[in-house]
Amino acid sequence: GANRCTYAHLVTAGGCAAVRAGDRALDLAEHYESSKGGHIGAALDQLVAEVPRSELWLTHKIDGMPTGEYAAVKARVDAMLALAHTDYLDLLLIHYPMPRGTDLSGDPAAISTAANFEAFAETIGDAWANMVKLKEEGLVRHIGVSNFYRQHLDELAKHAAAESPTACFANEIFVDAAHPETSLVEYCQGQGMQVMAYRPTAFCMNLGLLDGVTDALQATAEDRGLGSVQQLVLRTLCLRGVAPITGTRDPGHMASNIEAATSIDRGAGVEGGAEATADLALVEEQAEM
Repeated sequence: GANRCTYAHLVTAGGCAAVRAGDRALDLAEHYESSKGGHIGAALDQLVAEVPRSELWLTHKIDGMPTGEYAAVKARVDAMLALAHTDYLDLLLIHYPMPRGTDLSGDPAAISTAANFEAFAETIGDAWANMVKLKEEGLVRHIGVSNFYRQHLDELAKHAAAESPTACFANEIFVDAAHPETSLVEYCQGQGMQVMAYRPTAFCMNLGLLDGVTDALQATAEDRGLGSVQQLVLRTLCLRGVAPITGTRDPGHMASNIEAATSIDRGAGVEGGAEATADLALVEEQAEM
């Protein structure tokens, strides 16, 4: 992920370092300061001789619901492409189910109102039609959503039939050790959506506040052949079929994250996912107390 860092040289250097460490997926957004200056595009220019564009996966998020005239929406995506120095995106997401520019920094309850949901239900058809057209015209390869929960997905389903050209490819949501979002993840996967998890290790810094959790999780990590609780969390997500999105400028952390994601048994299937979920059950139990 490249959401918080705003210094051009750090964003460019961080993007280069992540790809050179083995990462092939970058997560951007229209309203991230780090995505506004073309710094990731500069990184891709530096990497072009080392890693071809076809081996990279660029996810971008359009700010709020892309409603209104298609030409205006397309102009925004054209600008995103220009800044990223690419002629297509692998995945474009609606960043959140609210109008563009909504202040998301306050109390979630203040925006989670019946009136706001009613407005969403009235506009999701228009917004999704614009997303479909972007895909049809080749600006993006896949289309999806972010921060959509079950009520939003139910409305979206009226306009995005599964296993059709209008299908929703992915849902990027907040998932971490204390907030596994089990039912939502299972629903999305049942509908054929790839679930992507942002800030997946965010809760790790708070584990010391939970009685006995840190030592227990470290012991579990070591039993799994891992060096840290962060690696355990990432391994758990991968075994659940969830793609974790991590953000760091530390090369050591980059390597550690990639090691956790690539060392699992890809044939573990349902049993592996259940085992991994059980590994973190103590965190969810303690966090709810």
